[in-house]
Amino acid sequence: MKKKAVISNKNSGAVTIFLTLLLLVMLVLMSAVTGAVRFRCARAKAAAALSGAMSSIKADYNPYIFEEYHLLLFDKNYYGKGEGKTEKLIEDYLAENLGTEYEIDRVVMSGVNTMLTNDCAALGNQILDHTKYYLVESAAEKLVDKLGGDPEAVDKALDDDDKNAIDSEIAEGLERTDGKGEEAEEVKRAEDEYYEKHPEDKDDKKKDKDDPRMATRAFGGLTLAILIMPDDISFSENIIDITDVPSGKKILSDWFGDEDLDTSFTDYGALSGSLTNMDGWGSEFKDYIAAIAYCSDVFKCLKDQSGKDTYLNMEREYLICGEPRDVENYVGTVKKLLKLRLGLNFAYILTDASKMARLSALATTLTVLAPYLQPVVKYLLAGCWAYVESCADVKFLVEGKKVPFIKSSEDWVTDLYGIHKIINIEKEDNGKGLDYEEYLMILMATVGDRLYYRVADLIEMNTRMRYPDFRMENAAVEFAVDVSIDFDGNTINIYREDGY
Repeated sequence: MKKKAVISNKNSGAVTIFLTLLLLVMLVLMSAVTGAVRFRCARAKAAAALSGAMSSIKADYNPYIFEEYHLLLFDKNYYGKGEGKTEKLIEDYLAENLGTEYEIDRVVMSGVNTMLTNDCAALGNQILDHTKYYLVESAAEKLVDKLGGDPEAVDKALDDDDKNAIDSEIAEGLERTDGKGEEAEEVKRAEDEYYEKHPEDKDDKKKDKDDPRMATRAFGGLTLAILIMPDDISFSENIIDITDVPSGKKILSDWFGDEDLDTSFTDYGALSGSLTNMDGWGSEFKDYIAAIAYCSDVFKCLKDQSGKDTYLNMEREYLICGEPRDVENYVGTVKKLLKLRLGLNFAYILTDASKMARLSALATTLTVLAPYLQPVVKYLLAGCWAYVESCADVKFLVEGKKVPFIKSSEDWVTDLYGIHKIINIEKEDNGKGLDYEEYLMILMATVGDRLYYRVADLIEMNTRMRYPDFRMENAAVEFAVDVSIDFDGNTINIYREDGY
């Protein structure tokens, strides 16, 4: 019996040892699991804190830009204090919300996309979202309706048939002038030859009186802009440093300057270029309709001088011309309106038989010594008359009246020799046609991608009046943060991206 008891005690000792070892293994496993779970919970807490920190940065958006321009962005340089300030704010937020168990080793902000990244892609997207949400496209859509529903159908002054008919008629004149249609030099040569033989027939005063182009040659866009300038117009004294704004930093040499019309109307090549200068805006209008509607809603212009305190007063005119001063943008817009109306008025004259008959007879008189140029001069005179009418159109627009986009005989208001009467010409506004602001929408369609950069210019300059260190190149809309946090001797690395 004693032998069996010893054996039983030996078995009990083995079981105890086995259970002890098993318990130790379980404790080790439980400790490892607990540590892993604790680390995962710590990591989840750190990730949540980082998400909150980044949300707090997004919540610190620029209030002026949001209220005035409905755009969400934050200044990654924190108004001149540098990106380190933004990183320090994130670090402070993490430290406050994680507690003393966590030690913040590193906070790095990276992958920042601004309003200007990828040719202002974020700016375009936020503008599109705003116009859809607030239905501000309605003004632009009403303009589309006034244009017949399809801007592309009316965005060319002359169709191919018109061009081919004109080219066929003036072929001999073009051939005799090396394809340029430079009437003045050729006629002068023929006249010099004739009057050298018949000096008694020379009468320069009579020719000046008969040729309406003698008057228009000194009546360019600048002259018109000065003559029709409203008495109550207010030009800002501010000048934009083009080299220090987004559009100027985007180096594109063809963004600046605008050739004036040749108002001598003695070169058919120059006239032909002017007639088609504004062609093709219809497809651009469709592509940029949201941006055009947005700009018409938030920016001032000559006929919409709201009480906003802005760097320029001619803001929409700046979007169109991109010149540094109000007065230059006003003059540039007048010139562009003249070009737009010139082609449309020229196209109408071609359909008016009585006007074309009168121009043909006058061209015959003016080219008696070079009759092969009669067709060329006829169309040059048509361009001259279209220009006179265009001057009247722009005057009415600046006065706040409407001008039909496509004219009829009832809408025509000028005479061929009426350029000096433009300043006094009057008409009743019957509500038919487009007003100044609607014509500006069309002109904005000709700007293309430059429109977004010039929008950025205006927003930056107006914001700098309140936040001097603000720059659109620092206007962040998307960003990433990489953090390294020590927890209980372990390193937690988290990378997170966020944005508006």
